[in-house]
Amino acid sequence: MSTLYVDNLEPKLSSRVHIPGHVIQTVQYTEDTDYSSSSTSPAQAAQTGTFTLNSSSNKVLVTANFLVRGQGSGGTTAARSAIYRGTVASGTKIRGGSEPQMYTQDGGTEQYAITCLQFLDTPASASTTYSIGFWRHSGAGNAHIYGSFFNTTIVMQEIAQ
Repeated sequence: MSTLYVDNLEPKLSSRVHIPGHVIQTVQYTEDTDYSSSSTSPAQAAQTGTFTLNSSSNKVLVTANFLVRGQGSGGTTAARSAIYRGTVASGTKIRGGSEPQMYTQDGGTEQYAITCLQFLDTPASASTTYSIGFWRHSGAGNAHIYGSFFNTTIVMQEIAQ
């Protein structure tokens, strides 16, 4: 048997303990919608509902999993995708550049890839939404996201700062 000795007990001053880096909340968004685009500019795919943070100074770890299909054209089969804060049309791409992309140059007619994108975002706002943007590579055919084959999932985790 163990004995616990306490010299002094202090009253509870707050209902929350602040530990930087820990996960405060996790929310998952899932859909089974199919999307298609013939554009070389980003098109709107899945968009989450509003994610409300406990503190606007916290960060959000966003993880998106989805199935992309690139159609071939002239020996190139490719599609590109990115995560956006807000909508694709009026939001902010939270990862720079035109990558990630799936790409082959083998004369194939199509390529499928289960894609995972992840980014630690600083929204600087108490609430936000996230979207997947996708587009075709300039040398390839149409780009698709097939939520009906492999459900699109976006997980948002609020990280304490």
